[in-house]
Amino acid sequence: MPAAHPDLADLSPLRRERHVALAVSGGSDSTALMRLAKDWSGSHHPELKLTVLTVDHGLRPESAGEALCVGAWASDLGLPHHVLAWEGPKPGSGLQARAREARYGLMAGWCRQNEAGLLLTGHTLDDQAETVLMRLERSLSPGSLAGIAAHGNWEGVRLYRPLLRARRQALRGYLTALGQGWIEDASNADPRFERVRVREALTGLQGTGVTPERLAALAETCARTSLLLERLSANWLSRWVREEDAGICHVPKEPFLTLPEPLQQHILARILRHYGGGHSQPEPQELRRLAQWVDAGPVRCTLGGALIGRRKSGFWAAREIARVSLEPLVIPESGSAIWDGRFLVTAAPGACVMPAGRAQAPVGEDVPSFVRRTYPHVQQPAGATEAPRIDFLRITPA
Repeated sequence: MPAAHPDLADLSPLRRERHVALAVSGGSDSTALMRLAKDWSGSHHPELKLTVLTVDHGLRPESAGEALCVGAWASDLGLPHHVLAWEGPKPGSGLQARAREARYGLMAGWCRQNEAGLLLTGHTLDDQAETVLMRLERSLSPGSLAGIAAHGNWEGVRLYRPLLRARRQALRGYLTALGQGWIEDASNADPRFERVRVREALTGLQGTGVTPERLAALAETCARTSLLLERLSANWLSRWVREEDAGICHVPKEPFLTLPEPLQQHILARILRHYGGGHSQPEPQELRRLAQWVDAGPVRCTLGGALIGRRKSGFWAAREIARVSLEPLVIPESGSAIWDGRFLVTAAPGACVMPAGRAQAPVGEDVPSFVRRTYPHVQQPAGATEAPRIDFLRITPA
């Protein structure tokens, strides 16, 4: 078997894990991830449990058969495999974005319920370059041009992308040397999708020096700049933002308006990401308009899953009730789980967590009704002896 080249994947973060899930669609990138992870664990961490997850979006007639194919490959490697189906009606527009949200949501839910501490995806240097070029068309924000982060989080589940320095062609060479096939998704050549059009444009730009490697290097530079902004915004938030355990924060206007525009946008992005359920990514122009709204605009607005209200002295942010999932979160055997990206719920295994809605949420009388409705309500299983505990995860350290 060909050695797992260190330049193809950095799997060292897996040393600290006991159970890791692999997102494998069957394409060359994710299939290479599966083979590389299996090879690495055998040599460096034999006790590590690897589980392969495939999401069947139900958008193509071949998808069910492709999922079975991935299952067969996983079985050949001695890895357990689970197919997660995206059920229900599909959107008529924004299909790729909604499919991505559904895919990550399904896999994150599985990881929480099965105590997988890390979810790996097969994003490559080519994906990074395409992402940067797509964002360059509409943004100059360092946070946006940082592209795909190696480490992330989705609904409380940690994400890791170990192939971001690998070219797709190198991964295919690795698979070919193993005699391992992969699945070609016809949608990857469909010009209706922006990423496909950008991929074709990038091929034509390489003669001018705009290569995938250069775009990936730009992403790394912007990521370092974004990290600096992240630290500055964290310090500002710790000093000026007041949070309530019910799930609402208050931001003073005057100190906010004295900040430079990039820092204003970074602060707003952090607030929206937290109060929007954990994975909001507003566009820079939306953040720019929101920063202007702080000084003058309608009393309330919504963005990225958050509800924001303006007052004379500043503004507040809370969760938008319409964006809270009605699907109950089941507490796993560990006895705790993060609900809606904002609350750590500790309860008996099997307890169901859902939005309080019109139920009497155990928060203060002075808490607005629209905040009370987005508070978690816990239904304990029969025989549970201890009351559930709900801890609000603050955007700033306590």
